Amino acid sequence: MNPISPSGSCGPCGAGGSNGVSLSDDLLTQILTRLPLKSLFRFNCVSKAWYGLISDNYLRSKLPLITSGVYYSYNSNLTREPRYAHTSENGLEDCNLDFFPFHHNSSIIDSCNGLLLYYSCFPSKFYVVNPTAKRWVALPEPIRSSQLSILTFDPCHSPNYKVICFTSWLEQGSEIEVFSSETGRWVEHELHWGLSTDTMSATMQYFDGILYIIAYPKHIVAINLAEMDCHLIELPEPMKREGSVGKSRGSLHYTHNDGEQIRIWKLKDFNLHKWVLKHRIDVRATVERNYKRIHSNDSLAALSDQFNFLAFHPEKEVVYLSLPGKLVSYDLSKKRIEEVCEFGKERERAHLIQIWLFPFSRYMSDCLANA
Repeated sequence: MNPISPSGSCGPCGAGGSNGVSLSDDLLTQILTRLPLKSLFRFNCVSKAWYGLISDNYLRSKLPLITSGVYYSYNSNLTREPRYAHTSENGLEDCNLDFFPFHHNSSIIDSCNGLLLYYSCFPSKFYVVNPTAKRWVALPEPIRSSQLSILTFDPCHSPNYKVICFTSWLEQGSEIEVFSSETGRWVEHELHWGLSTDTMSATMQYFDGILYIIAYPKHIVAINLAEMDCHLIELPEPMKREGSVGKSRGSLHYTHNDGEQIRIWKLKDFNLHKWVLKHRIDVRATVERNYKRIHSNDSLAALSDQFNFLAFHPEKEVVYLSLPGKLVSYDLSKKRIEEVCEFGKERERAHLIQIWLFPFSRYMSDCLANA
């Protein structure tokens, strides 16, 4: 079962032609993107041409992007249970994963652009799951056991995904196995990244065919997954506390949180390693300025100490941050915090594991499930 929702292209007469209305695909796309999302996906059933147009990556890129996936774990009756939830008008709601029969005896180990990578130990098995389209696929067994596994997927460039398993660490590199959904098989490779493996972190970002990995204290290793070669990029400043990489508005960004400031840099030139400082977030001042909007009983000092960067909004000057029991967005231009969701009655014990930004609303899963 292919977990990627199908896409298609329309004929030369345009999607509207088969229904007796002479509309070009471009004009129809402009009309469709102005519809409420729930109405939009009802039009999947109008015709195959309309279904192809609505499924097209270009149209989806024009749809409003909202945060609709949050995964975290919490303690309940002294046992640790996983929870997958999405944001809605009513706050945080549990997401039903019963369509995937192995979610109780497997764990999410990675995610990328709306797809989840699950792993089961007994038996050893990988699964790729699309929680929006309610579809999943079991991967064939890899050749060797994995020490670290990641998922790469960019629907704007290709409907195919890859799973990369790091199977053995070398002094300055690694042996890996790569599964491609295009070929349906695993292939072994050897990587050499040009610095000690001891400096490599698990902080990664997949973007435009390249896997970026932070190497402490001052480099990023860029792995070209098509050529299987590595390129070192020097960070704009050495990492002292926390750093992360992410994609936003078509460029790679790097954040460095030293406890007092979160600085955000943009990679302007890949080949020349030229970074541009875009924003400085003064942690204490930001928390104090937005304290009433945060609605927390914690002190300013406690909130400032747990003010952590999570993710970039892919299309806006917005970042997502974690505060005790809350997920918030921060508008970098307006310097304004907005609460995205609160983790319910167990929020004091909740530990946020991951956040996913899906480029469509919660209604899309219902429509695609019945398509």
